[in-house]
Order: sequence, then C-alpha cells, then structure tokens
Amino acid sequence: MKKLVSPCTSVCRISVKSGFCEGCFRTRDEISRWRKLDYEEQKKILAQLKERRGVIQRFTRRRTR
Repeated sequence: MKKLVSPCTSVCRISVKSGFCEGCFRTRDEISRWRKLDYEEQKKILAQLKERRGVIQRFTRRRTR
C-alpha cells in the first residue's frame, strides 16, 4: 500500500486559537490518524495544509503589524 511521508516538522504545538499544529498545520485528529489513512486521504490532507498555512500566516502577519 502506497503511503506519503508525514508532514510533521517536530514542532508539535496545537494552537488554542486555530486548533492546528503550529508546525505541520494538522488537527489532533489528523495527526493521530495519519498512519491509518490511505494514500488518497493523506493527499487530501496535504492539499488542505497548504491552504491552512497560507491563511494562518496571513492572519498572523496582520495581527503583528
């Protein structure tokens, strides 16, 4: 069975505000289920992570200005 490498960056802090890991931008549920997910489910999550990262970074930049 084909699997993708975990997007974990070893930061492992869940943001209280967003509910996402500050390193990889996954939810607790996505982190805990990663190894059990099939290839297509992992691909869907990876696609969502790119969008989440952009939203969180834009939000953070606005708040620090």
